[in-house]
Formats: sequence, structure tokens, C-alpha cells
Amino acid sequence: MNKKVSLGVAISLVAVACAITFVLTMTVSLNMYNSMVSGVQERETINAKIKEIDTFVRGSSIYELDETDILGGIMDGYISGLDDKYAKYYTTSEYYKKQQIDSGEIIGIGVETEIEGDYLKVTQVHEHSPAEVAEIEKGYVITKVNNKDLLNIGALQAQKQLEGDEGTKVTITTKAPDGTENTVTLVRQVIELQSVKGKMIDGYAYIKISTFNALTDDQFIQLIDKFESQSVLGYVFDVRGTSEGDIAPLQNMLSRILPKSTVAKKVLSDGTEEEILMTDGTMEIKKPMTVIVNGNTACAAELFAAAIRDYSGGVLVGSVTAGKTELQTTKSFKDGSAVSISTARVILTKSESFRDVGLKPGYIIDITQQEEMAIKFADPTTDSQLQKALETVASI
Repeated sequence: MNKKVSLGVAISLVAVACAITFVLTMTVSLNMYNSMVSGVQERETINAKIKEIDTFVRGSSIYELDETDILGGIMDGYISGLDDKYAKYYTTSEYYKKQQIDSGEIIGIGVETEIEGDYLKVTQVHEHSPAEVAEIEKGYVITKVNNKDLLNIGALQAQKQLEGDEGTKVTITTKAPDGTENTVTLVRQVIELQSVKGKMIDGYAYIKISTFNALTDDQFIQLIDKFESQSVLGYVFDVRGTSEGDIAPLQNMLSRILPKSTVAKKVLSDGTEEEILMTDGTMEIKKPMTVIVNGNTACAAELFAAAIRDYSGGVLVGSVTAGKTELQTTKSFKDGSAVSISTARVILTKSESFRDVGLKPGYIIDITQQEEMAIKFADPTTDSQLQKALETVASI
């Protein structure tokens, strides 16, 4: 039997519902307003403080001001105030170089350097580059650029002078570890970064991935195809020290070797989850695999290693990885500078998160820095981690 509700009661219920809706709407709106006002006030406080400092410095400093350096310092200070250890501000020249590296092609003489004391230490020499042709090696120290001693021009300024347009020249003086000095003039050129290298070792393919850029997936697939045509017995992948690069190349790379799977998801700042790194399994390789990792294996390289472990039964060998699950988004500005901040986190679909704890190898083989420096490419006699990985892949 249906119960009838009087018109007065119905009107009262509607009125109560409207009142509740109004109260909730006002509460949410008020909270949003207060948050916005608070943000505006904080920004005004920051701007006022910077203006006070700027007025004082310009009126009293005995040193000449460099507007570019001041702006860069302000941006660096802002980024360092974030609770985001992977956030970074790029100057115009830094962002230009980042774009080159991400594209897989750079313009220069083919060396990567770091400031060591008053000079520049060569940390990497790219293959087929002018620097490699000139027999400059990792560990060399650059003491002069364009015949000017770094003691006079400064290491940072010298680093900038190594850069330039394609076809232009730069003269550098290097000192080898044995003290031998050499001066050469090099022509800057476009250099394709070889991010993937490989070699057959006793019937097994050894593949070293040094970074993940726009050309990495093509280089990787070409090498896999080459080894597959040689009836390779299995694979040893090496992502030690691979801490830079985007996860985008992983899609094609993993699709070439793994069964159908959804390797990972990313969680955005609002909690939304999106599937990433999905493979269709049409080109799966059913052969034993191992992956060599270390403490500098991070993010994209960790995803690569975890995917092979989770979906092909691959075994990890080496040291515990970095545990970086944060993904960065880069925003460029009109002046050519840019800011990169963490905007999402990666979670694995088949195993626990490696955030801050890293991936633990099935066989932990820790080595000293001295042992690491003595390693030669694809040489098990100088590389105990590679030796263990080869033993492991042969036993799977």
C-alpha cells in the first residue's frame, strides 16, 4: 500500500535539501576562496621580499650585477624550496642542451665534462665524435680553451665555450692522467648519440643501454633483430649507471621482447591512474634473460629491469637500484629556459613499488668504485657483475 506525502511535507523536504546543498556549496567555495587568497598573499610576500633585496643590492653593492645570473639564482632558489628532489630549473643554454640529448643528437666536439677544481674533467667521450678521433679519453683534464687558461677564464665559462654551432671550431688543451699535454683544434658537428651497444659473448648477446632518448628504441630493436638472426642463446642487458632519459622509448623496446602485458601505471597528482607501457606480445622472445643493475640505475632503467623480471622470468644481477618512481614534466618559457617538476609516480602492475627502496637483485654483487673504473666494455674478466650475469643466464 502506497503512503501519500502531504504537499507541505514535500515542500519542507525540498527546502531542507536545498539548504544542505547551499551550505555544502558555500563551504566548498569558502575553502577554495581562502586557499586562493592565501596563495595570493604568499606570492605577494615573496615578490615584496625579492623587491626589497633587489633595491638594497642595486643601491649598495660594490660588484657589477649580471641580470641573467640573478634571474637564474632566483629560479634555482624557488625550485630548491620545493619538496621535490628531482625538480630542476634549466637556463636557456642548459635547456637547449637537454633538448639535444633527448632527441638523440647533439652538436659539439663530443665530450661531456664536469668541473673539478679549477679545470674540466672529461667524463664521457661520444663515439664517432671529433674528440674520439683526436684520441681524447675519459679522465683527461681540459686546461685551456681557445688558448686561454681555465685559471683565468673560469671552468664554468670554459664549459660554455665548448658549445657552439655546427661547423665552427674550438681549440682545447688536454692533460692525460700521465701528465702528457696535447692541443688540438676540433670542428663542432652533429653527433648521433649511441645509446645502445652490443656484443656476442659465448653465444649470448650482451646489450648495454646508456640512456633513453628518442633514438634508443630504434637502436635497441635493430640490435635485437641482428642478434636474433644469429640464433642467440639468450640476453644480458646492462642498465648500470642509466639514470637519465624518458620512459617513452620503453614502449617499443619492451614490445620487441616481452609477452602481452601492462607493465606499469602512473598515478597523477589528483590520484588518477593511467596505464602505461603496454605490450601486445606479437614479437615476444622466449629466451633466458638477465639484467645488470646498480645504485645509479633509475626510473626508466628500473622499469626496464622490472618488466623483464616480472614478465620474462629474467634475473637481476648487481646492486640495489636507486628507487626513483617519479616522472617529470618540463615546461619551457619564452626566453628558452624551462622548469621540470615531478607530476606523477609509477607503480608496477605485477610487483610491489620500488619507490625509495629500489629493485633488489636476485644475485647481489657489489663492487668498489675502483673495480667499476677498471671495467672494460663486454669483458667478463674485468667485470664480475657481467661474469655473474652470464653464468646466470646460462643456467636459466
